[in-house]
Amino acid sequence: MKVVPLDVINFKSQYMSRGGLIISPDSVVVYGEPQYLENIDRITTETLKIDNLHSSKSGSLKLEVPDHVRLSDAAVNYSLDVTRYVEVTRTVSVSVGNAPAGKSFSVYPPTAEIAFRCEFPMPSDRTEETEVYIDYEDFIRSRNGRCIANVASLPSQVIDYTLTPEIFECIENGR
Repeated sequence: MKVVPLDVINFKSQYMSRGGLIISPDSVVVYGEPQYLENIDRITTETLKIDNLHSSKSGSLKLEVPDHVRLSDAAVNYSLDVTRYVEVTRTVSVSVGNAPAGKSFSVYPPTAEIAFRCEFPMPSDRTEETEVYIDYEDFIRSRNGRCIANVASLPSQVIDYTLTPEIFECIENGR
């Protein structure tokens, strides 16, 4: 049965998780009578509460045992890789990618703001190489021309990013 960790983690400013909370084992065997097993779809951990986290952390979490069953393990180990970041914001043009020759499109809005969270210290800023585009196939599959943009050429120093707006309107020119 899948183990689902319960966590309430708040990070110190300019710190974030790199990869999320990892638990081991991520599943356990549940023993019990069939009438009790059929109502169980996951096993949860006790709640991990951490405030102002600014360094990597690991430890053990007890498993919450549902009534009338036994578990193969009483606890799981967890680890959380924490890193410091710097935020870099850029305004970028949004294009249409993979369009057939001769097709022309307009994207509204034509630009987006992308906020990068990059590893600190940042040896060099390569975020200007990042491309934001609407894939032609996504446009074709959309019912109303509203599409979510894709991001390409993301530098390895980028841990996470947010794109504003998230949805763009695409119109084929000449229609």
